[in-house]
Amino acid sequence: MALTGNRGEWAEIYIFLKLMYDRVVYAADKDMNKIDDVFLKIIEIIREEHKNRVYVYKTGDKVHIFLNNSFTGIEIDDYVFLEKQEYLLDLMSVNKRGNFSDYDMEEFLSLIQITKLKAPAVKSNTYFGGTQDITLSVVDPRSGVNQTIGFSCKSDFAGRATLFNASKNNTNFIYEITGDINDSIMSETNGIFRKRKDKLDIAIGDRIRFLKEAGCDIEFVSTSQVNAERNLVLSGGIEFPSILGEALKYYFWIGEGSVKYAPISQAIDYVIENNPAKYKYNDIYSVYRKKFSDLLYNMFTGMRLGASWDGKSSVNGGYIVMKDDGDVLAYHSCITDEFKEFLLNRLGFESPSASRHEYLDVYKENGKYYINLNLQIRFI
Repeated sequence: MALTGNRGEWAEIYIFLKLMYDRVVYAADKDMNKIDDVFLKIIEIIREEHKNRVYVYKTGDKVHIFLNNSFTGIEIDDYVFLEKQEYLLDLMSVNKRGNFSDYDMEEFLSLIQITKLKAPAVKSNTYFGGTQDITLSVVDPRSGVNQTIGFSCKSDFAGRATLFNASKNNTNFIYEITGDINDSIMSETNGIFRKRKDKLDIAIGDRIRFLKEAGCDIEFVSTSQVNAERNLVLSGGIEFPSILGEALKYYFWIGEGSVKYAPISQAIDYVIENNPAKYKYNDIYSVYRKKFSDLLYNMFTGMRLGASWDGKSSVNGGYIVMKDDGDVLAYHSCITDEFKEFLLNRLGFESPSASRHEYLDVYKENGKYYINLNLQIRFI
């Protein structure tokens, strides 16, 4: 069966080929530019496509391939990996949409014992993003320490990945509706839908606009689930649920769920202006940015709102990105602050299906009216 996949799936192979030839992976700064003096030397790359069949690719002028610690007899000149990486980059540039395959690439990959575009990701909370797509044995020249690190692979070629997925009530935030609200407005709001393919879905922007035009406003009350509040408090302090609630209000209420209002960096500016935590410091900008950067880092390293989180952010891993120009850079645990800045600059809110995740219906309890907003975060 031919190896077939989209550009994002082929990116893992490209990263493998490039790192085998380069023998080094450079760190990236917050703007995804190379940091020339921060890098890891690659001793070998480890792949386990099938359980208990561990292939080790040792770097050098000739690449030697081992299976379960025994030499396979396969050795390849390193310049072949350069040729194949350049060839694959051309293929990825031409095939901008959909899946593609290539006989020459498949023949080479078969020669070096690669039969899948993506080795099965190993799930683990000790790795960035919760999974490792590629495993490297590396040396940090600054410390001389040799270690084995699992990296999660991403690509600018691919569709923008979701960092934090919506999960119904686990990611719902409750707001009280204030102003000119009554049963009639509640009923009219809940009747606003849009046709999406062959079914009706809640019209997010239309519902928000209708409530605003009716003279309503919203105020954050709490997260829908106690565990979500607990994890947010552990991440950013007792005031953080209301801070994040204010940021969600910026996206959904002020911005009506539009892409223009999605960047988290913009939401932070709105939060600073309104100062929901009532900080009295001279430099609240740094305080709020620190809380949001910590949250995004914690999310990237595995924290979710539906399960109890232990608060640990120590990781043995990293995040490798293939840029559109073919360069490959990494974020790893030795440059945490740069990585947090990268997350702040590259992430934004998103509107998941309101019907599926049970938000944006107006409801009434004890004479008061409420509405839920939902949290989902994606690379933008």
